[in-house]
Amino acid sequence: MDDTQDKGKISSWRQALDNGALTAEQIAVLEEMVKEGQAENLQAAASMLDWQDAIINKPEHMYGF
Repeated sequence: MDDTQDKGKISSWRQALDNGALTAEQIAVLEEMVKEGQAENLQAAASMLDWQDAIINKPEHMYGF
Protein backbone atom coordinates (compact mmCIF):
# COMPACT_ATOMS: atom_id res chain seq x y z
CA MET A 1 0.00 0.00 0.00
CA ASP A 2 1.30 3.45 -0.91
CA ASP A 3 1.25 5.84 2.05
CA THR A 4 2.64 8.86 0.22
CA GLN A 5 -0.84 10.28 -0.40
CA ASP A 6 -1.59 10.28 3.32
CA LYS A 7 1.77 11.71 4.38
CA GLY A 8 1.14 15.01 6.10
CA LYS A 9 -2.58 14.34 6.35
CA ILE A 10 -3.67 14.77 9.95
CA SER A 11 -7.07 14.00 11.42
CA SER A 12 -6.21 15.91 14.61
CA TRP A 13 -3.20 18.17 15.01
CA ARG A 14 -3.58 18.19 18.79
CA GLN A 15 -3.78 14.40 19.04
CA ALA A 16 -0.80 13.98 16.70
CA LEU A 17 1.20 16.50 18.74
CA ASP A 18 0.36 14.74 22.01
CA ASN A 19 1.31 11.38 20.47
CA GLY A 20 4.57 12.66 18.99
CA ALA A 21 3.33 11.82 15.50
CA LEU A 22 4.02 15.15 13.77
CA THR A 23 6.80 15.56 11.24
CA ALA A 24 9.48 18.23 11.68
CA GLU A 25 7.71 20.33 9.01
CA GLN A 26 4.39 20.09 10.83
CA ILE A 27 5.97 21.08 14.14
CA ALA A 28 7.59 24.02 12.36
CA VAL A 29 4.10 25.17 11.30
CA LEU A 30 2.99 25.15 14.93
CA GLU A 31 6.19 26.89 16.07
CA GLU A 32 5.68 29.60 13.46
CA MET A 33 2.13 30.21 14.73
CA VAL A 34 3.52 30.68 18.26
CA LYS A 35 6.33 32.92 16.99
CA GLU A 36 3.81 35.11 15.14
CA GLY A 37 1.65 35.39 18.25
CA GLN A 38 -1.28 33.45 16.80
CA ALA A 39 -1.12 30.96 19.69
CA GLU A 40 0.41 30.88 23.18
CA ASN A 41 2.03 27.46 22.79
CA LEU A 42 2.23 24.44 20.48
CA GLN A 43 -0.85 22.82 22.02
CA ALA A 44 -2.91 25.96 21.46
CA ALA A 45 -1.66 26.20 17.87
CA ALA A 46 -2.57 22.56 17.24
CA SER A 47 -6.04 23.09 18.69
CA MET A 48 -6.50 26.17 16.49
CA LEU A 49 -5.63 24.16 13.37
CA ASP A 50 -8.08 21.42 14.41
CA TRP A 51 -10.77 24.07 14.79
CA GLN A 52 -9.96 25.60 11.39
CA ASP A 53 -10.03 22.16 9.74
CA ALA A 54 -13.49 21.57 11.18
CA ILE A 55 -14.80 24.74 9.53
CA ILE A 56 -12.93 24.88 6.23
CA ASN A 57 -13.82 22.48 3.42
CA LYS A 58 -10.84 20.11 3.59
CA PRO A 59 -10.38 19.43 -0.14
CA GLU A 60 -10.52 23.14 -0.91
CA HIS A 61 -8.16 23.90 1.96
CA MET A 62 -5.65 21.21 1.04
CA TYR A 63 -5.57 21.86 -2.70
CA GLY A 64 -6.70 25.47 -2.95
CA PHE A 65 -3.21 26.95 -3.25
